[in-house]
Amino acid sequence: MNTSAIHSSPVIGASTPPPWVDARTPLGRLIAGVLAVEPVRQLLFLQARRMMIRTAEGRGIPWRQRREQLRQQAEPLLASSTEAAVVVPPYYRARFHAYAQGNLCWEAACEAEQATDSVALRVWKEEKQLSPEAAQQRMRDGIYAAIEPSLSGPVRDVLDIGCSVGVGTLALADWLEQHGHSGARVSGLDLSPQMLAVARVRDAGGRVDAWHHGAAEATGLPAASLDLITAQFLCHELPGDASRAVLREAARLLRPRGVLALVDQDPEAAVIRAMPPALATLLKATEPYLEDYFRLDLPAALAEAGFTAIRRVASDHRHRVLVATRA
Repeated sequence: MNTSAIHSSPVIGASTPPPWVDARTPLGRLIAGVLAVEPVRQLLFLQARRMMIRTAEGRGIPWRQRREQLRQQAEPLLASSTEAAVVVPPYYRARFHAYAQGNLCWEAACEAEQATDSVALRVWKEEKQLSPEAAQQRMRDGIYAAIEPSLSGPVRDVLDIGCSVGVGTLALADWLEQHGHSGARVSGLDLSPQMLAVARVRDAGGRVDAWHHGAAEATGLPAASLDLITAQFLCHELPGDASRAVLREAARLLRPRGVLALVDQDPEAAVIRAMPPALATLLKATEPYLEDYFRLDLPAALAEAGFTAIRRVASDHRHRVLVATRA
């Protein structure tokens, strides 16, 4: 990995949201007005989905074939992936990623792997010969290189919250094994039992210790039981209050000097701020809490939840990692 591309800096205050997401700007108001017209929003949902599949398959990702394969294997695991006592918060039932049922459906679960590969390819979209696997590896290498300097002690127990179908969870388990933390017990947690069923299919070798069905803000796991928590591409899918609750829960779960890493879109990235209006409208149509995410001062929220030594690292030119230590 080219570590010269990684930039670490002390955290400064929250940045101004990109103009296309900020309803206080003329462009933001225009996009919000377009999305308020339900037939238009539905049309944009369909267009976003078709574009996503067409682009992915054009880059060698077998979107539809893989979807059917995963569903066939995962459906028998749904009941054993579901914890009946889990209460799904209302915000989670919003329409995400061009799915009317959000993340609580088989299509979302069985297309998450392909969508994640597509996101990685989009980071280096000019490199037409880059394979989905190589793009994914490069993106994850940047993320974990950002986390490593904060790991001052042994890493024994790890939780990936909002783990989806386990792409990042499995990559994290591999990275820990390869970087001196062999024997670390890695678990994943998600609110979607469909996602967890697919994660178990993808984890055929049992590298992940457990796949927990639960909410990131109320995991039910023991206090002070973890050394590292990651939230990979989770916060932009949460309303601000839920993000703050997740940070408080993470502080409860971590041992003293434990580390929390938040991976997501970088509000300061030039490519994010200058997104073309048409593409921005499609993105905002599929991400109901995007404005909440860009408005939230995550470093301040981390400090409020009891974290110190907060670092911001640009892991690539679209994404950042906020790494913080439990006081």
